[in-house]
Amino acid sequence: MAESKPSLFNRTYLKIVAWIIAIAIVLLTAGQNRSPDYLKIERYENTALYSTEQSDAAYLQIGLLFRTGPAINSDQQLLQTLLLQTVQQQLDSIAEQALFTRLKVRLGAQATPDRIKVSIAILKKYSDQPEEIRKVTESLIQQLQDYFPRGDIEQRLNRLEAEQYLSQKDPENQLLNHFFNQLVAPASVHPLQRFSGLYRSSINPATLTLTLQGPNLETLPQILSSLLPGYQTSSTIAATTIAPGFRRLQPKDNQSYLLTGQALPGRQQNNFALELLAVKTLQQLLQQPGLPESRLTWKSLDKQGYLAMILHGSKISAEPRINDLMQSILGQLDDQVINTTRNKLLDDYNKRMEQTNNQLSQLDTIAFYQLPVDDLARFEKQLTQAENQQVKDFITDYLTSSEQYQLLLPAY
Repeated sequence: MAESKPSLFNRTYLKIVAWIIAIAIVLLTAGQNRSPDYLKIERYENTALYSTEQSDAAYLQIGLLFRTGPAINSDQQLLQTLLLQTVQQQLDSIAEQALFTRLKVRLGAQATPDRIKVSIAILKKYSDQPEEIRKVTESLIQQLQDYFPRGDIEQRLNRLEAEQYLSQKDPENQLLNHFFNQLVAPASVHPLQRFSGLYRSSINPATLTLTLQGPNLETLPQILSSLLPGYQTSSTIAATTIAPGFRRLQPKDNQSYLLTGQALPGRQQNNFALELLAVKTLQQLLQQPGLPESRLTWKSLDKQGYLAMILHGSKISAEPRINDLMQSILGQLDDQVINTTRNKLLDDYNKRMEQTNNQLSQLDTIAFYQLPVDDLARFEKQLTQAENQQVKDFITDYLTSSEQYQLLLPAY
């Protein structure tokens, strides 16, 4: 008779393994759900200067954020591009001056739809010279204010206009251009006649915002804040409106296109997280089977924003059919799609914020729009707390309200 052997996995052993697995799952889940460690961002004594210390950074970086106003319609976009080019030309000559070469200063410029950012990068080994850095920053601000029109400015504008004309032949861009002109009426004065005024009003220390990131920031915020005299913060958010209506354009394509547009508050608003969740949820709804092809354009800028949806396909033929399409989209809106969208946004946000560089990229946003210095952590909470019913109300109002502005570009 064969000798019986003890069981390899007795009851006590299995209980221990089960507890170990359970604890591991809890720890892993807690690690995945843990919020990132957010940067400490400081605002110097209620001025327009925001900073974050990075003792191990290779460079001290100073950002000069100049307000251009939202560049929405084609004229504004042209002028802002021309403004950026002109600033870049100025920087090329300034960078060669002895004051800047002594600290091996690197200068650069870039544009977003409501501002021009001029950046100063200084090696860490020079970052402990605050008075020299002040001289560099002050000289740069002063020299940028002096506008000298270059002889090629008209040629550059003509080139930009030609590129823009070609892009606007696309049916969707044509509709967007009509919509943008409803948000901002085209000026009657030629862009070149307005350019010098735009330059002086934009490259203006009275509305300048400064950002600092890098090492040796003990005294620099106080020193550089003196370059921002007379800055006036504004808590007032101007309401943006657009007259409701329906307009039918002349056919220009073998497909029908419908634009539904709406003016929105700017980035300074308190409900930005809710608006983002609603827009992203609407994007998910538009991907449902059986709906026309779509394009969603959303901007939240300095005291002004907008949302425009373009649908195109055979189902778009006349205004009564438009309402049917909107109801078809709304028929897919429920808590599940909102919650799925919210979880995706939160997951993506937390993954991005795990990288310090991604957090640093938000410093300009917080400073320029005068958001709370703890906005990185607040945004996650606001997104979590946004109510589903508010999301449904936003989307329903956008798709069905009598305040819609609609453009129909029918097929031949």
